[in-house]
Amino acid sequence: MTPAVGGVGATGTDGSSRWRAIVPVALLLAVACVQVTLARTAGLSPWKGGGFGMFSTTDDSGRRRVRVFVSAAARSEEIAIAPSLEDAAARAAVLPSDAGLSRLARRVVERERRNGRAVDVVRIEAWRIEYAPDTLSATSRLARSFVYRVDPPAAARQ
Repeated sequence: MTPAVGGVGATGTDGSSRWRAIVPVALLLAVACVQVTLARTAGLSPWKGGGFGMFSTTDDSGRRRVRVFVSAAARSEEIAIAPSLEDAAARAAVLPSDAGLSRLARRVVERERRNGRAVDVVRIEAWRIEYAPDTLSATSRLARSFVYRVDPPAAARQ
């Protein structure tokens, strides 16, 4: 047998084969840790962000929803989620973080102003369905409430 070039055998005793095995495992563990942390602390659906909890819960995106309320001097009402906002609303329901809820609120403000409707405050509620362990009866639970105060348009500030 002739030794490989550089004195390293064909089995990869230089450690590179170990790294090729360790890197995917480390990445998988990192994704799992982040997903579990977000599910426990930020309200992420266990079915998302890696899905490591998908077999232990029914808390998927189909059992979550958001409600949007707008207020202004002459109005205070819940509005329906427009088709153009459905994706942002679904994302906010799955992970009701400040960033996602704020993004949805800004888009609601833009849409309301585009349609000539005044809006001073947008309140978004993220809801989830939970099941009682003994009876399996479903109840809606408020997961997060978020209030976005609207800056007046530039023309109104002057």
